[in-house]
Amino acid sequence: MTARDQHETGSSWPATNVRRMVNENSDVLLSLAVRGATVLAGFAVTYLIGHNLGAAATGQFALVSQTAMILSVIGLFGLDVSVVRHFSKTVADKTSVAFSAFAKVLASGFGLMCILVMVLWLGGEHIWEPLFGIAVPLEMLGVLCALLVARGGVQLLGALLRSQHSFTLGQIISALAIPLATSLALVSGIAATVYEALWAAALAGLIAAAFGVGAMMRYISRRTDAAQIGMRTVFATSLPLWGVGIAQNIGDWYGLAVSAQMFGTVDAGLYRVSVQIAGALQIVSLAIFAVYSAKISAAFHADDRKLAARLARAALIISSLTAAPLVIILLFGGEFLLAQIGPEFVAAWPILAVLLIGQLALILTGPSGMILAMSGNERANLWITITSTLTLLLILPIAAHAGGLLGIAICVPCVMLLRNLAAYVTVLRKERINIWTGQVISPRI
Repeated sequence: MTARDQHETGSSWPATNVRRMVNENSDVLLSLAVRGATVLAGFAVTYLIGHNLGAAATGQFALVSQTAMILSVIGLFGLDVSVVRHFSKTVADKTSVAFSAFAKVLASGFGLMCILVMVLWLGGEHIWEPLFGIAVPLEMLGVLCALLVARGGVQLLGALLRSQHSFTLGQIISALAIPLATSLALVSGIAATVYEALWAAALAGLIAAAFGVGAMMRYISRRTDAAQIGMRTVFATSLPLWGVGIAQNIGDWYGLAVSAQMFGTVDAGLYRVSVQIAGALQIVSLAIFAVYSAKISAAFHADDRKLAARLARAALIISSLTAAPLVIILLFGGEFLLAQIGPEFVAAWPILAVLLIGQLALILTGPSGMILAMSGNERANLWITITSTLTLLLILPIAAHAGGLLGIAICVPCVMLLRNLAAYVTVLRKERINIWTGQVISPRI
């Protein structure tokens, strides 16, 4: 090889290496792009409501939408996480999902949510009062029920699509569709009140879920060799995973509910804006973990623990490298960003700073809970989740009483951090996987 050839080869190596890395991580990059658009759309909703209607309206919208989210998690009974684990086996086996299995999952998911809707409707003010107090009028019960089904529907269909490695479309349906449609409704003037914005979100979710059903049909087959995934198997793991799903969503909802009950909708609006801006970090990590969860599950199905360890480390590194610059930018520009929504939102700056640091700490402790869920250790994950959730339920009102909104902002990430650390130790003990090194630890003789 001539000196010129060596020079040309050397100069082209970085570009070739970059192209290879982009190709290998295209799913992650597309997922990040979708989640980035989700963050922008969600912030647009917050900005439009906060700027035009004030902090109290922001708090009211957040209370209903976050309550619908946590209720949809309760209603789905963990199916949205369980299907990722079990249906991803068809990708490893290179088979299609049996139509009957798909139909049973849909019927179970929507049936459970409809039961919850009936409970809410029949309970009326007896359930409404503990949830919202006087912060939200009972007239919004109908839109809460519709939004519950819509949220659950997009979560379930998004999970089914991700299980078939249709990551980008799965996340567009589960994450982007609702905030994008809501922001467009607010910008266009179709929605001019909190009530109308909530209905826009509900209708967008129902349409997105219907589209998800159509998109799944390419992975469905009525042939006899299609994978028959029994509902008993799916439900056997959904219950432990159900607890994990509740824990992942209860922090934001409970903090918001406590702030509204103790301090009013204005303070709830300030807390919600802080959570949403800091939540940009969580959304980035969730985008990455959503891609890697199906891959890690497939690795465990193939009995390749070493691959699962490497994938877990890759998820941790990518999420950490993505989150760290965002934290720096938001710490320096957060106060300015809050001022753009409205002068009254500047008071939320200390809360935002605490939440940003807390979110970064959560990301740095890695996806251990996801590994437990995808490796068949649902019960261990469930016990960790139950303990952390009960701890949060007990001490958050005390933290709010002692430190106000700042006390809530400190309490929630601290409890979640302890949960992550407990999951890390459990993964190390049960699966011998060190997520920070990407290695399988040899058992001691």
